Amino acid sequence: MIEKVLNWFEQLAAIPHGSGNTKAISDFCLAFAKERGLEVYQDDSNNIIIKKKGNRDSAPIMLQGHLDMVCECDPGMNFDFEKEAIKLVRDENWLTAEGTTLGGDDGIAVAMCLAILDADDLSHPDLEVVFTTDEETGMFGAHALDTSRLESCRLLNIDSENEGVLTVGCAGGARAEIKLPIRPQYIPNSTDSDNDCFRITVTGLIGGHSGVEIDKGRLNSNIIMGDFLLYLLENDFNVRLLSISGGKADNVIPSETQAVVFASYEGEVAVSTDVATLAAVYVEENRIDTDPDMVIAVEPASLPKSGGLTMMLGNSDTERVIEFLNAVPNGIMAMNVDIPGLVETSLNLGQVALDSENFTARFSVRSSVKKAKESLLERLDGIAKEYHGEMTSDGHYPAWEFVKDSAFRDDVVRVFKSLYNKDPVIEIIHAGLECGIFSERIPGLDAISIGPDLFDIHTPKERLDLHSAERTMNFVLKILETV
Repeated sequence: MIEKVLNWFEQLAAIPHGSGNTKAISDFCLAFAKERGLEVYQDDSNNIIIKKKGNRDSAPIMLQGHLDMVCECDPGMNFDFEKEAIKLVRDENWLTAEGTTLGGDDGIAVAMCLAILDADDLSHPDLEVVFTTDEETGMFGAHALDTSRLESCRLLNIDSENEGVLTVGCAGGARAEIKLPIRPQYIPNSTDSDNDCFRITVTGLIGGHSGVEIDKGRLNSNIIMGDFLLYLLENDFNVRLLSISGGKADNVIPSETQAVVFASYEGEVAVSTDVATLAAVYVEENRIDTDPDMVIAVEPASLPKSGGLTMMLGNSDTERVIEFLNAVPNGIMAMNVDIPGLVETSLNLGQVALDSENFTARFSVRSSVKKAKESLLERLDGIAKEYHGEMTSDGHYPAWEFVKDSAFRDDVVRVFKSLYNKDPVIEIIHAGLECGIFSERIPGLDAISIGPDLFDIHTPKERLDLHSAERTMNFVLKILETV
């Protein structure tokens, strides 16, 4: 059965399906269902519901995953996620991608569900298979889904990344965006910029998922860039910002940030230290075990020599942006007092960008406590106002609260023990899952999330353990056969 799953995964990987670009993969699933005479529904958000009659007298089960993937590639790699297929790399143990995210989060769930729907020799109750969209950017598909079309009171979500773990609760969250208006100056491209114009690039960081890996202490390239630019100011360099960009999604710990600056020494005492030397010193002083390969590269940058103007921030706007980057919180804000090791509230500065009107910073906010999430958003709003900017938020989704008594969970635990000869880990996680939205809208819904071992999701190092995927598929089939 696992080869059939991987065949479907290969077909899905051939269809570009980053968040916000899910029409083609949704149409693929729609055509799949129609070709097999299955009841299917597609909505305006490209969500898909496929229903298949069962051959067992048991309550229906909803199988659920999301169609979109996070699009990240290796630094310097030219890859068009809007047009190009993911290039899969497989050996006997692992499935990875060539220089990009794999899309195992959550393509493996979709592939498993398609394999189940395609088979006619499986024992299962009535199935409702739900594929949502834009989960990675705010669970927008799940928010838009008409859940009145669903009859199941048991949900098996396949969007977790640890085999042997039954996830039974998760944090809620939101996206926040802060815009600081700027007043750019424009200088002629003919300006001699060879001596003090530099391109500064932070690379070599691990990055990762801003929920499940926020507790790993990994460095954030946007935060590092802000700190290094402040380091230049503190070492008597006059810094003016021409551009800055970092991160590809608010819910990914960014691993690369680039800035172009004018930086000239204006201290009272002449020094031989230049920007590149300071960068090397900074890296050595701030290198930590989680990101041993951090690099801050400094190279000369020249303005175009042709006609026209180049945007540059003045000293006051440059300092405001740098001070803002050093003022915003990032990482773990609070730990859960009842469950050791569980992050309660966190914040990730996922993206920064500069255009002719605004410096923009985008954050992923997570908390299992609604009031804590709201307080953190209020704190961001206060910082935005302090720096003469404005904060907006969207993509709010509820926490999935732990249910003490769960008949479905008890049944799934029993199946797990029969297959693995041990108890599963029952876990509440800090990442967001769509189970919270479904549980909020479907009274009495009994939900569990499972999945195979996936590592370094949301990064180009993402990899799927093929043996774990096979065992997890067998686990799903046994649940459908016996529960």
